[in-house]
Formats: sequence, C-alpha cells, structure tokens
Amino acid sequence: MIICVHLVGCFWILTASLKNYAPETWVARLAMQDSKSSEIYLASIYWAIQTLMTVGYGDIPAVTLEEMVVAVCWMVFGGFFYSFTIGNLTSVLSNQNTR
Repeated sequence: MIICVHLVGCFWILTASLKNYAPETWVARLAMQDSKSSEIYLASIYWAIQTLMTVGYGDIPAVTLEEMVVAVCWMVFGGFFYSFTIGNLTSVLSNQNTR
C-alpha cells in the first residue's frame, strides 16, 4: 500500500509539473510553486492518503483534466481495495463461526 500511495503521489505531482505549475494546477492553487520538493511531495502524499481513505476534505481538489484522470483512477482503485478488504474480512469471520 505504501508503494501505491507513493506512486500515486508522484503522479499527482507530475500532473502539475507537466503544466509547469500553471495557475490552475494544485501546486499553484496552494501557492507551493516556490516550496521545497519535500513539501510538495508531502502534500501529494496527503492528497493520496485522504483520497484513498475516502475522507476527501476537499482542500486539494482536482481541477485540470490530468488531475481529474489521476483522481478518478485512484478513487476506483480505492473502491476495489475496500471491497477486497471487507470481502476477505467477512470471509475470515464467517469461516471462524462455522468451526
């Protein structure tokens, strides 16, 4: 999971850097153009975790087309991840009751 969050965080940074941190990108909207790369990385990891955990505070929304594509793919992955996890947990708990 850590690797997936890291990769999606990197893709999230890539969406902004491909447009050279144009005003509509998330980095520019948060006024982080002149920030250290570690701060930008931390913000992208924060976005990736809050999106995966379905918290979605909305403080870093997807606005550009590239951001929306990454966000939608990550949300679909999160849905499958939770379905898989809950399904396996349910299966383990139901098998324990039969014993």
